[in-house]
Amino acid sequence: MDSFRYLYGPVPSRRLGASLGVSPIPPKTCNYSCIYCQLGRTSRIQTRREMFFPVEDILVELDRYLEKAPVPDAVTVVGEGEPTLYAGLGRLLEGIRSRVSVPVVVITNGALLGDPGVARELEQAHIVMPSLDAWDPESFRRINRPARSIFFDEVLEGLQTFSRNWRGQLWLEIMLLAGIGDSPEVLGKFRTLLKGIRTDRI
Repeated sequence: MDSFRYLYGPVPSRRLGASLGVSPIPPKTCNYSCIYCQLGRTSRIQTRREMFFPVEDILVELDRYLEKAPVPDAVTVVGEGEPTLYAGLGRLLEGIRSRVSVPVVVITNGALLGDPGVARELEQAHIVMPSLDAWDPESFRRINRPARSIFFDEVLEGLQTFSRNWRGQLWLEIMLLAGIGDSPEVLGKFRTLLKGIRTDRI
């Protein structure tokens, strides 16, 4: 199989089956630096959306892949950071959808879901999988370690609004951290927050 710059996998996923990953951002470019991130501390904290790579270059790679490999169970836009920072996300998702008949998924930390432009671009996906790891501003700073301009209440409000308007599937991910976010009290706080979010899966 050819080597690829923007694609990886397919990787086995208990949620999505054989998932082909698409990475439209440079490694460790994110607006969070979560303490549990498997990639380690974020080396490039960024809040501004940017056209990191040409959409056409990514789609050319996808075409090359599809010419030689079986169609995966899902195509997942995630990468090694926060994919909604990619300014070409809408066109990328549209291009992927025109090439495959399987679900197109975006895995996101959810920080930019309150941005109307991001929400419009995500309409091209079938499934959006945002994260909610914190239950208040203090835990947000401790667990997600966001850029200084990102605030818990705004992120939560954006997630709530997006969930009400989003027409596709919304699968919410919560990372329960031992000794930090797994007590009965914290779980009760999560339960209260979840009442304001429309989800298809948690």
